[in-house]
Order: sequence, then C-alpha cells, then structure tokens
Amino acid sequence: MKFKKVMLATAISSALVVIVGCTGDGDKSTINIDETINNESGGTGSVGIGDPSSCPAWASSRPIDSDGNDVCQVPANILENRTLTSDIVWYMEATVTVGNGNGEMSLTEGTLENGDDVTPVLLSIDAGTEIKGATGSFANMIITRGSQIQAVGTASLPIIFSSADDGYDGSGEWGGLILHGYGLHNECLTANMGAVACNVDAEGESGFAGGYSADDSSGRLEYVVVTEGGFEFSTGNEINGISFVAVGSGTEVDYIQVDSNADDGLEFYGGSVSAKHLVITGALDDSVDWDEGWQGNLQHVLVVQSADSEGNAIEADTEGTLDFLSKPTIANATFIGDGEQETLAVFKKTSGGFVHHSVFTSAASSLVTTCVDSSVAAISGTELVFTNVVADCTTSGDVNLVPAPIADVDLDANFASQAVESSSVGALDIVDINATYSESVADPAFFDASDYAGAVNPDGSDLWYQGWVIEGTL
Repeated sequence: MKFKKVMLATAISSALVVIVGCTGDGDKSTINIDETINNESGGTGSVGIGDPSSCPAWASSRPIDSDGNDVCQVPANILENRTLTSDIVWYMEATVTVGNGNGEMSLTEGTLENGDDVTPVLLSIDAGTEIKGATGSFANMIITRGSQIQAVGTASLPIIFSSADDGYDGSGEWGGLILHGYGLHNECLTANMGAVACNVDAEGESGFAGGYSADDSSGRLEYVVVTEGGFEFSTGNEINGISFVAVGSGTEVDYIQVDSNADDGLEFYGGSVSAKHLVITGALDDSVDWDEGWQGNLQHVLVVQSADSEGNAIEADTEGTLDFLSKPTIANATFIGDGEQETLAVFKKTSGGFVHHSVFTSAASSLVTTCVDSSVAAISGTELVFTNVVADCTTSGDVNLVPAPIADVDLDANFASQAVESSSVGALDIVDINATYSESVADPAFFDASDYAGAVNPDGSDLWYQGWVIEGTL
C-alpha cells in the first residue's frame, strides 16, 4: 500500500486566508480573516504549507499537507469520547493524555485520591488513520486507567503512528504509545494488598497506573504500526515503542509492528495483557522487555534485531516484590539476533518465563553466540521452562533449558525454519504444559493450534505479517 506522509510547515507569511472552523462538534464553518499563520512545530520536520485544514471543533487546524490532506492537531487532554478518522492526518505537538486516570488513585478504583471521579474516555481510531508526533519532540500518547483505545486497522489499512517528517526511516524522532490499566502489578501485591491504593509511577513520566483488577481492559489494538519512536526525554531515558503498564487481560492486542524504536520495541510492566502476531524490527535496545510481574501470553512473534542494536531480543526481569514474578508464556516465536550483544535472550533477577515451539538464531554478521543466558535465574525448571525450542546457538546457565544447538535453523525467505527439528515438535498443548509445570499460568484458550516451531508455518500457508508492515522492514 502507499503510505501518506505529513510535511511539517516552517511558516506561512501574512495574507488573507480562509480558515475553516466549527460551530459545534463536527459542524464546520468558514471565516475569512487576515492573519499570519505560523506553523512552527518545535521539531525538525514540517507539516505542510497549504490552506488551513477542515477540522472538528475539538481539534486545532493546521495547514493542509503536501498531499492535500487535512491536518488536525489533537488536544493535550482528551476528556470526552473522540474518534480519529482516516480522512484527516492527526498531529501531536506534545504529550496527549486520554482520560485522567493517571492521577493518584484512592483505594476505590475509579475515584481519585482528591475525591474526583475518573473520567472514562473512549478514543476510537479508524482503519487507515495516521497519527504524527512532532519530529524531534517527546510527543506521545497516554491511555490512562479507566479509559480505552479502540485502534482497529486492517491488513490493507493499518493504523500508523510515526513522526511528522518524510519517510519511515528515522529513530528516536518522537515518543511512543503508553497504555495504563487497573491490572495487577507486583509493587502493589504486598502484605497490604487491597488495603492500600495502587499507584505505580509509570513509564515515560506518564503518571500513575495499576490496580487490583486482573481482567481490566484498556481497549483494543489491531493492525497498528508504531515507528520512528523512542525520543530521549531526559539523559539516558528514551521511551518504548509501546509500553503496557499494569494492563489487564481484557485488553486485545493483535497484528502489531514496532519498528526502529530508539529504546525497547515492546515493554510490559506488570499486568496480564496478551498479544498475537507481533513484528518487532530495528529496535536499538531490547525488542521484547518485561518486568514487575507481567504474566501475559504471546504467540506468533517475529523479532528481527537491528545491526545497530545495543540490546537483546528478550530482556526478562522482575524487580519489585519477588512474591509475584514475571512469568509470561511465549509460543511460536522467531528471534533473529544482531547488534552489539553476544546474547540473544537474557533472563535475570529471577524472572520466570515459559517459551514453547520457538526458534532462536542470528544474522550472518551478528555477534550473537549465546541464545539464552539464564545464569542468574535460579528458577530454571520451575518458573523458567523452554519446550520444543530449536536453536543454532549455545546456552549459558542451565544447559538443559535449550536443547543442544543444531547446525542451522535454516530460515527461508519467509522467516520460516525449514530445519527438520522445527517441523517435528508435535502439537502445542498448553493444557498439558500447565499440568506438567505448576508455575505455568498460560491461558489455553488464547493459543492457536500449532505443530511447528517458529513464528511462521514452514509450509508457507500463513504469512500473517505480509501486506501491512512497513515496506522494507522485513
């Protein structure tokens, strides 16, 4: 598909112009005035130098872009239900906060500590919509506790979050997407659980998250691409492509690409959100990172590390209270290593995890020699278990975690392993895994049937990533 790209304006000289405004929510009017329109974004890109855009009353008009698209600026705070439609390019000048649930919460979920009610807001984003963060800024979007995002694209019309300059080949050019929830977080799961309010200081200076509702929903993300993010908002601190902070299991995440993020691709901070059909490409730090008691599920995961990456394909951690460990379940993943690290996946500080029917390998020029380092994870065989994993690199730590490496996992052009071992792993049986390993908390209803190792079926029957990811990233 052809992706549009917004052009940021430098300035428009003083002239008699036509400004399109609105008399009500969604009602548009035209006013002729004589004024200078200055479209400085504060970044290095430009949003176009056309006539003023036609925008709903709750958004600010910016000049039409070079492709003739209306460009409307999203307000800093969204406290009513809103819809971002695909006929408009939506521009974020700085942080956009949806709802007010990131304030300090009282013990009663839905009531802030100051006595105000949490405002539940639904932000809907239509298929094919583009959302642009000001280039060279910390522009980001936060979905706070009690609110939801419904960003539902299609394979032919994905929803794209990016910076506002030309192309999709940057990194660290804007912030990212942050979801909060009332889900479980190990900083709150202490002896005082339920007797104290849960307020976790969340990623990216985004306020507070967390609660005691494991099945909480922060909405739905489907066919969503997040690219060029990871702006450094303070020295040494960048933002992830998508951050899930105490996001509950009621949230739906499917068909997601995070590309060229300056920090991690995806990071999970507690919660139990699950996701399918993930493509993580070009992350400059870790591709998949988890912490603080995340216990969700992933299936069909394709990770291709950047040659410039300073991180790992997986960084697994717990931190917080060790009474509630991170121990997600991953099935049908392919991790392709590259970059400066010699280790593909690191499990540290007693993080658990269950990895099944997956493939670990590396690019030809990669420094990766070790598939999995579990040397500091003293819980192998109980909370840390790999089954039916195929790899062509060695293991550090528990040598029984990953079987002896094979000569070559033999990835084809579709990223499917053609090694005999990948096609002979048998059926994925989560019910049996849960029965065998008492610490496994995988949801059998979540997982698709599978009888192969890796993200892609070796017979080429389901190339699920094709047609919607950014061209040239795979």
